[in-house]
Amino acid sequence: MADRVSIPHLQQRRIPMRSLKGANPVASEALRDMVYLDELDRQAGIVNNSIAFAWRRAAAECSPTDAKVWSALQAALFAAIIVQRILHPGGVRQYPHHKTPKESRDFARRRGQRLRDLLGEIADAEIIRLTKEVRDPFEHVDERLDQLMTPDAVALSDWYISAGKALLTPENGLGTVGYGLRVFYPDGGFLYFGREKLDLYQLDLAMLQLRAAIGAAQGDLQKKIRGRNMFGGSQLVDLLPEGHGHRRTEYWLAERQRLGHGLTRPTGR
Repeated sequence: MADRVSIPHLQQRRIPMRSLKGANPVASEALRDMVYLDELDRQAGIVNNSIAFAWRRAAAECSPTDAKVWSALQAALFAAIIVQRILHPGGVRQYPHHKTPKESRDFARRRGQRLRDLLGEIADAEIIRLTKEVRDPFEHVDERLDQLMTPDAVALSDWYISAGKALLTPENGLGTVGYGLRVFYPDGGFLYFGREKLDLYQLDLAMLQLRAAIGAAQGDLQKKIRGRNMFGGSQLVDLLPEGHGHRRTEYWLAERQRLGHGLTRPTGR
């Protein structure tokens, strides 16, 4: 039996369901590792698709402050951080089925090591670790802005697409000159946060290599899944009382229209 089934939904959308328990311990571990590999592939794909979208849109000579380009790059960075955390977990919170925080940290550490062993050298690629270098300015943009609000600060240039020149924050971070924060240089393939930069080309290629390694590892794991997998009982739960979802959507669309950002309904709805 395959490790996945689907439950028919009343509106013709099937709910995917996968087994976490196989016919033996080896099969069960393989089923569970497949969950992590699928998530890695999903997030790596988001990185690839988002970088490609940002590059194409920037190359089409959009506005130098185009919000859609930054939205795509932000999605790529967030997905890259998830990849990094799955492969190289840091401090984790205590999981409900563990008695101590240390037990959870040890579990995460073993999970990361097991996945890196499955995927080979690409899981330890320097470019994945380089994601750490932009995590702080990316995740703590409010603090980065606070740091610039010194008495002698005069100007700020934040988020724009560069043709090859950029205003970067001074080396010492101080002075009466302007400050530069987020800059995307599509022709060079770099994304800058102040003076820190991320090579988006290398990140994109590393994720493609990672996805190839994931495909090979999935094939190896599938060979270990033999016999009947377990799924247990499944019960569908109504997320909202009947009709409430439609009313919520109508209210939301009406409010967006009132605020000047109306949406067109998808065809067939």
